[in-house]
Amino acid sequence: MTKPRICIISPVTPYPVYHGAGSTIYGYIRALRQDFDILFAGFCPERYRARAQEGLDQLCHKAWLFEPPLGRRLDAFSPTPFLFSNLESDVMQRAVDRILEEERPDLVQVEYLGIAKYAERARCPRIVRAHVLEWWHYYLNWQRTKGFRTRLENLFWCLDSIRHNRRTLQSFDRVLVTSEPERDRALELAPTARVEALPFLLLDCDYFRPALDPPAEPQMVFVGFLPHTPNEEALVYFIGQVLPLVRREEPRASLVVAGEGASNALRGLMHDNGVEYLDYVEDLRETYHRSRVYVTPINSGGGIRTKIVEAMAAGVPVVSSSFAPVGLGVQPGHHLMVEDDPAQAAAAVVDLLRDEDRWRRMQFAGRSLAENCFSLERVGPRIRARYRQFLEEAA
Repeated sequence: MTKPRICIISPVTPYPVYHGAGSTIYGYIRALRQDFDILFAGFCPERYRARAQEGLDQLCHKAWLFEPPLGRRLDAFSPTPFLFSNLESDVMQRAVDRILEEERPDLVQVEYLGIAKYAERARCPRIVRAHVLEWWHYYLNWQRTKGFRTRLENLFWCLDSIRHNRRTLQSFDRVLVTSEPERDRALELAPTARVEALPFLLLDCDYFRPALDPPAEPQMVFVGFLPHTPNEEALVYFIGQVLPLVRREEPRASLVVAGEGASNALRGLMHDNGVEYLDYVEDLRETYHRSRVYVTPINSGGGIRTKIVEAMAAGVPVVSSSFAPVGLGVQPGHHLMVEDDPAQAAAAVVDLLRDEDRWRRMQFAGRSLAENCFSLERVGPRIRARYRQFLEEAA
């Protein structure tokens, strides 16, 4: 029996998973491929191209990969916001137009508001997965950050994104967001849009099995794609402001960082402060099993912090800023510890390094959330059923 076809257009490759956004797409492809033939088109750096093509050829019916654009371009007359200008590629646009014409998919799904234009010529129902609406994050940044220039930049990005998002949300047949609060914000922008909240991240929780006992050593772990400015800023902040306070109470405490692309300055900072840098780690399970606390002091940027859910699935209690888990539906103090003040964040880390009972309670709560809300095994069938309904409703 011929399966219906869904064409997924993405700013990152879902395999190998080196980027948080890629992990969200990877889980959806694994879930949907049982009922759909997947056509995938997206950007992929040259260093991953061969492996990515090989992996996607096994996951998808067909896959096309393209070199990412060089960077952002400021153009006051462009309808594309400055923050999305690094996703514009004439080569990929022409190729996607040809794919849509020749392959004739039954559904088209865009994985990012910034690449919505690639689906403009689709002749079938179109879905956009709006990870976390960018304007809301930049609005929060505008409220939180200091310095006139930084605040002005975030205000400009917020207003620019609102203009683009409103037009984009109204133009798609379906808009999928991360949570009900996110849905409310989308409808404030575009009241006529067909917005629905579905789990954004599908993880193989059997793959990320937690350790049975707390690690013996007081190790913390930070995971992130380090060329991404919010990740670098968060790590610099943690090393400078929080880590010394943790070590004052727990001198044996160590910090391990996993993630490609650290700048020379950041590498020097880590070296000078006794932080172990692992660079890119494809399989993080051993690192998670050796770590007692996962730290994510992110305070800017957009998107969903997928690594928070991954750490929970792996059984590592999380200490986070209040900004980082937006859109995940977590309960502070139960699923994870949320602290913005450096001294309180350090106290939360030290508590989890020392208190085994609290560590076990938080491990259980985080793992349960990952299993119930983000598990490929439990949530995947619901996602497949909803996508079949999209086709039926369109027909």
